[in-house]
Amino acid sequence: MTPSLLAALVISAAPACAYDVVAGPGARELRIEARFAGGALAIDDGFEGFVGELEREEGGAWQPFTLDGDGHGAAPPPAGGPLHVRYRFLLAEAARSVHRIYTAFEQEGAFLAPPSTWLVRPASHPGGERYRLRVTTPPGLEFVTGLLRAGDGDGYEASFDSLGEAPYSGFGRFRRFETPVGGARLELAVAPGVLGLGDDALRSWLEASGRAVSGYFGRFPAPRVLVIVIPGGRRAIGYGTTLTGGGASIMLWIGPQAKQADLDQDWVLVHEMSHLGFPTLPREHRWLEEGLATYVEPLARVAAGTLDAGEAWKGLLEGLPRGLPRGQDGGLDGSSSIGRVYWGGALFWFLADLEIRERTESRLGLPDALRGILAAGGDAMARWEARDALARGDAAVGLAVLTRLFDRMATKPVPVDLPATFARLGVSLRRGQVVYDDARPLASIRRSLTAFAAVTPRP
Repeated sequence: MTPSLLAALVISAAPACAYDVVAGPGARELRIEARFAGGALAIDDGFEGFVGELEREEGGAWQPFTLDGDGHGAAPPPAGGPLHVRYRFLLAEAARSVHRIYTAFEQEGAFLAPPSTWLVRPASHPGGERYRLRVTTPPGLEFVTGLLRAGDGDGYEASFDSLGEAPYSGFGRFRRFETPVGGARLELAVAPGVLGLGDDALRSWLEASGRAVSGYFGRFPAPRVLVIVIPGGRRAIGYGTTLTGGGASIMLWIGPQAKQADLDQDWVLVHEMSHLGFPTLPREHRWLEEGLATYVEPLARVAAGTLDAGEAWKGLLEGLPRGLPRGQDGGLDGSSSIGRVYWGGALFWFLADLEIRERTESRLGLPDALRGILAAGGDAMARWEARDALARGDAAVGLAVLTRLFDRMATKPVPVDLPATFARLGVSLRRGQVVYDDARPLASIRRSLTAFAAVTPRP
């Protein structure tokens, strides 16, 4: 989101920002004090009207800002030293007025909003500058967030560069628990609402999903992730979404009708967790991120024993053709259709996986390339260029597969003879059933795709 300027306040350099946030009764409003090094201040567009009583300290006295309808303010710069400001943020009013899942909404008295929604911040800052966030809530209410804890345990800390994509967070009454998987801490917070599933079922679902992703990537790809469950919706397992600026949060919906069988068959959480194992790219390459999660999810579940290999192949046989270019389609960069973004991206990773396995006689595959990217620091909290990420994967397998395929498919439509490819693999659909032919030339590669040696996640 594009921040809107609140004030031009130029002062001398100072340490990184520190925020102290105190939630009022019911967390309906937040009282926030902050100390900045200086410069112009900003908040996400559309939320200026929920900032009240904005003041700065000058000579021991508090001086108010005057905000106009565009969220701009005028005030003389302080005489020197760090800028100390305070304000209140009308969280309940913002959640009820805006009601957007990505920015602010209410769930039966709990308020869900990432920190970028309610933190006034420098509009520009030196690269790598960090902020510290401390939050106090009234008795009975909790603050939940995917932000990583500060090294000394005093609040949370992250880079200002990542604040615009800070993880989903919430204030309210949450059922909470955590479990270790794959060397990471997986936390779950259930927002208020009607849910027919108990904590044991949810914990098992969280662990099973985490193990599947850990097996594919060699470890769980983030040190910590918060999964926020929102009870509601018409589906048993509904929409999921992930934010990873300075930490990782996944937010998804579970309907009141959901049963254990729905959790056992769920693919949404594994899909969202798979995003954590690849760096965040510029927006035009979204197909690489979504395609990777689409392709990895069923294979990770097969390796973990939670999905039959035939079901995974049926999904690929039916889904990958949807990613082929049609009509006036160009390359995958900048695509907006679901077919091209999700399945066109999955087709890229499928073709790369096949080529790596064919050229190495199945000694290596896509998991090895992805583990190399992850080992180089390329998790979802990292902001990388696409070719840099793919070059790391190529280096891990010793082949220029990912970068070469990217150069072909990113900017121009590339026809792929999928029927011929599936025929060589010896897999087809007959009357809705998957049929294998082990006499085909790439049958062994087909088997290796769903039978790679998954790493057993450490607790």
